[in-house]
Amino acid sequence: MLAKEAGIAVNRGVVVNDVMQTSSPDVFALGECAEHRGSCYGLVEPAYEQARVLARHLAGRPAAYQGSVVSTNLKVSGVSVFSAGDFMGGEGSESLVLSDRRRGTYKKLVIADGRLTGAVLIGDTIDALWYLELIRNRDKVTAIRADMIFGRALAQPSEAA
Repeated sequence: MLAKEAGIAVNRGVVVNDVMQTSSPDVFALGECAEHRGSCYGLVEPAYEQARVLARHLAGRPAAYQGSVVSTNLKVSGVSVFSAGDFMGGEGSESLVLSDRRRGTYKKLVIADGRLTGAVLIGDTIDALWYLELIRNRDKVTAIRADMIFGRALAQPSEAA
């Protein structure tokens, strides 16, 4: 790899800090080749977010890349599938699961510190963007926790209309 040969720190990707700067102060990296806080994203949306941070930094404006919430929305054999954030959960998190085999749907929401941190939806993905917004905005979900597994229309009826 060219970066490694140039003496720039490389792990799984070219190691960058919060302004996308490599171990060589005049060299920046972003996108699929960049590794930020141990993560390599390999997706377009994180590259755009990294580019915005780098552009602000190079323009002399305050900026810091905090990492990206990765989401996937696709169809597998005709079945809609969505995942976002930390949908595996871990210590200190709780999972809300709704599985309806008859309807062919499955939902798993992961909550930590009163915030939605991850989601997996299979079959019914109508609320995918709402869940993604909650994850990205780090909104507190304590007030809607009991209903949020059933979707936005039930959890936030005035906002869903």
